[in-house]
Amino acid sequence: MAYPALSEKPDTVPASATTPPVVALDHITRTFGPTTANDDVSLAVPPGAVIGLIGANGAGKSTLMRVLCGVTEPDSGTLTLGGTPVAFPDWSPTEARRRGIRIVFQELSLCVNLTVAENFYLEDPSAAAGTPWGSPLWRGRYRKLARAGIDAVFPDSGIDVDARLSDLALGQRQMVEIARAARDPNLRLLILDEPTSSLDAGRAAQLQDFVRRSTAKGIAFIFISHKLREVLEIASRVVVMRNGRVTREGGADAFTVHALVELMGGEAGRTAATSSQTEAGREILRITGPVTAPLGHDITLHAGDIVGFAGLEGSGQRTQLHRIRLDNPDAGFVSGDRQREGVFPQWTVLSNISIGALSRRPLASIVSTEAETETGRHWAERLRLDPGRLSSNVLHLSGGNQQKALVARALARQSDILLLDDPTRGVDVASKHDFYRVVRQTAEAGAVVVWYSTEDIELLECTRVLVFHKGAIVRELVGAEISEESIVDTAFLHEKTGHEKTSATPTPAAPAAPPRSPHRAADRLTSVIPLISLAAVCAALATLNPASASLFGIDLLLSSAVPLVLIALAQMFVVGGSQIDLGIGAFAGLVNVVGATVLTDQPALGVVLLAAGIGGYAIIGALIERRRIPAIVVTLGASFIWLGCGYTLQSAPGGMAPDWLMAAVAWQIPGLPTSLLLILAAGVCGLLVDRSRLGVVLRGFGNNAAALSQGGWSALRHTMLRYVIAGVFAMMAGLALTAITTASDINAGSGFTLLSIAAVVIGGCHLLGGTISAPGVVAGAVTLSLIGSLLSFLGVSTDYNAAVQGLLLVAILGLRTLLERRESAE
Repeated sequence: MAYPALSEKPDTVPASATTPPVVALDHITRTFGPTTANDDVSLAVPPGAVIGLIGANGAGKSTLMRVLCGVTEPDSGTLTLGGTPVAFPDWSPTEARRRGIRIVFQELSLCVNLTVAENFYLEDPSAAAGTPWGSPLWRGRYRKLARAGIDAVFPDSGIDVDARLSDLALGQRQMVEIARAARDPNLRLLILDEPTSSLDAGRAAQLQDFVRRSTAKGIAFIFISHKLREVLEIASRVVVMRNGRVTREGGADAFTVHALVELMGGEAGRTAATSSQTEAGREILRITGPVTAPLGHDITLHAGDIVGFAGLEGSGQRTQLHRIRLDNPDAGFVSGDRQREGVFPQWTVLSNISIGALSRRPLASIVSTEAETETGRHWAERLRLDPGRLSSNVLHLSGGNQQKALVARALARQSDILLLDDPTRGVDVASKHDFYRVVRQTAEAGAVVVWYSTEDIELLECTRVLVFHKGAIVRELVGAEISEESIVDTAFLHEKTGHEKTSATPTPAAPAAPPRSPHRAADRLTSVIPLISLAAVCAALATLNPASASLFGIDLLLSSAVPLVLIALAQMFVVGGSQIDLGIGAFAGLVNVVGATVLTDQPALGVVLLAAGIGGYAIIGALIERRRIPAIVVTLGASFIWLGCGYTLQSAPGGMAPDWLMAAVAWQIPGLPTSLLLILAAGVCGLLVDRSRLGVVLRGFGNNAAALSQGGWSALRHTMLRYVIAGVFAMMAGLALTAITTASDINAGSGFTLLSIAAVVIGGCHLLGGTISAPGVVAGAVTLSLIGSLLSFLGVSTDYNAAVQGLLLVAILGLRTLLERRESAE
């Protein structure tokens, strides 16, 4: 596979004077309180053009693109598409996508709990049209679509379309993000916001080749990047923004990197490293073990060292950096992946910074607001982060300023070790110079700085560079030995390519297996632990009482598990949205009462009341989403409503289950326990819903709700659907409870709420992040329900039932945590 040289300009389709632009924004103004993000900005994008949009962090680029894509409505200004005016009240992300305008945001909009193919479905659900709701055929379509979409932009990527995004490297996730948007058959304009920030040179060349081929078809691009040389190489026209306004625009040939830096308001050129090789300070860190085997000696890091980790992508640099982090928990750490390892999104800028200093203080110490503010202000000023923004939510800052806040947090720890994991990803030139200056000052103050960067030029700021290959350090560069050429040559010479490097154009390394996720082994274990636990309990029961293994014994033991399995499945769907339903047991109790009273005496009215209960769950979902009230607050309040309604209908236990309902659990298939069949049926229903297209969307909202909302999915609709599904499963649990006990008690479901949460956790679900498992939840619920019988067979009082259930939950959580730490250490 040949790749275009980075200096090769993309072909463009010449636009005649009469050809209207693909899109034109005129006199756009957008303010946020006292801040003017866009001030009378105009931008026109002709067909086949590549517009390089540059500016320092906070210049207004992202706001302008959000206006263009329908995410943000401006205070004033106009929008035209193909020469046709469009009213902003009618403009939305869904409408923009329908018109062929797509954007790849700097902060990736993927759902890392879903597979690559499932993420492609969220991007374009239309390809599933025509397949039945419960049919699995849609998955095969999206596997092919994802494979073709990725190969069209990044050939030989080595990305498994059935892999979860959490198991892919950051660069691979960025490739998926770009390919999702680029495959749109109606694409007219693709906005790329820092698209190469996590790509190596070879993959960046592949992207440029795709842009060149696409512009020849008349597709336009807006290319936003802080890599100014890259912008000049790929753009046909450059637009410079500063302080919310367009300060200069013109053909790319009319600009130089030096001129662009000046126009952006930064310093001209790259500031050379001022640190030099001096007498070594005290030893702070030692790198030893197999990683240093090719060198034949350990690496000792002293105070004042700035040590760069270099090599081809995936050669072990990041793994070694995180190993140092695990061995030195007090070290300051800055990640380039702000979403996953960076900001606390609900906190202010000040809180995001000051937590670094607070983490080193005793737990019982009193936090002083004045001292916290002073700490935040001190580090913000050192990084030229406006102290006036300290009280703002951190997400209100530009991406580069968010990164400055993370650096300030790491520095506030005042540790002897500062670890940098590609920290300047997506940061503008001026901010990079601020960062370099602070790094040098930190080293001069007596710390060791360990710096992994995907930009080799940044490593020239280091006093030493360690070049990695296949997980080991193959060369140490010191002082004058450090150069881009020596770093690249060392990396490529150690690749077993079988031929000498013949071109200066970087070529992607051979596709490598995705890096091992710290949670992959833990996820595999949690998928089998519920089954192992269930098998162990069943084996113990059969050993202690052989009659429990008979058809009658199994049916008897499992009959009490049916309601818990159904309630646990209901709770599972709520947890899939990163929420918890504290009223689910009370709702099942209410259904139990309705089933044994109104449903028996007045069946039609009973059906209406049950339907009203499901409607109540839809209202719960609407309140949570529309009013932004925490789910635990709404569902706790709902639990009192359910209890009150139940006491109104039946003040004391009693009633009688309808004959047809009791018959529903009394039928038998010869040789098979009815209770087991009911549990399996419930589990299959839960699995089908989860694996359906609706289930994918629900899990997506549980992981990255903002991205799905920007993609045109209705958060309100799907939150209501989530709670309706949970309500249906809880209703079935209440009816099963009525059929099994043949009577009713409003308090019959009171213990199921906490047990359902325990079953969900034991079953391998994550309380945050949209990861659920219907088979695991079923196994966990059955295990919990059988513990009482096991204690009885052992002659132990059932008063200890809750304690044993709790111990089982704690043991499984502890085992999972230990495994995750072990995987991270490796």
